[in-house]
Amino acid sequence: MDATFDVITLTRGTVPADDREYAEQKLAQLSKVAPRPILKVRLKLTLQDAAHLANPAIVQANIDVADGHIVRTRIEAGTLREAADLMLERATRKLRKISDRYVTDRRNGGDDKWHQGDAPAVDRKWFNRPAEDRELIRRKAIGTSEATPDEAAFDMAMLDYDFFVFTDLETGSGALLYHADDGESLVLRYATGTPDVASSQAMSITRLDPQPAPVIDLDKAIELLDTTGSSFVFFVDEDTNEPSVAYPRYDGHYGLLTARTPG
Repeated sequence: MDATFDVITLTRGTVPADDREYAEQKLAQLSKVAPRPILKVRLKLTLQDAAHLANPAIVQANIDVADGHIVRTRIEAGTLREAADLMLERATRKLRKISDRYVTDRRNGGDDKWHQGDAPAVDRKWFNRPAEDRELIRRKAIGTSEATPDEAAFDMAMLDYDFFVFTDLETGSGALLYHADDGESLVLRYATGTPDVASSQAMSITRLDPQPAPVIDLDKAIELLDTTGSSFVFFVDEDTNEPSVAYPRYDGHYGLLTARTPG
């Protein structure tokens, strides 16, 4: 592989060596479109041995750009090579979005609706693990994650997340961004409900969800996941006072994303 950056490749399942090399060669092409040098890439290739899965191959790339951006792309497909091709397309689009934003920022203005149409391109398939076998196997805190809604929306798209929890830099309230049912519109929801003073930097937001987040513990949030069948539960953890999101992982277990409030 001829690349100017380090690639750390992890595999799960029986991944053929030539498929691994193919994916790494695809990554090498990203140097041509990145707005700044790529420092390193963490590549994960998964081939699931499950006859009932339509898309057993998963390619995930976390791309560390020298300007501080982290671009995350996760693709499911029928084969690893197909997933690698789709990964290259999506990562290229995201890196070009960063370049476009540099141009927009230099021009000091413009209604940058970059997020439109940049929701996950395919529905993700979740393993229907029995409730009694599910565990919380991932906790992730995003530092203080202070940002404007526009900045949070940009990070959400770059990380390829379906939702994003953060602390609004202007209002100081914990907040959640998520895609509406149409897959494109971005919805902003504050942990405390509609703020008295709206954030001024929210051009990327389509609408505001006025419902405050419930103050509950993690066990209750997971119970709501099981009973409602929701793709996530936004809540304020009564034990830590942190705005948090509990969600079902693709492997049938639970994940937790939190935004630590300043202080």
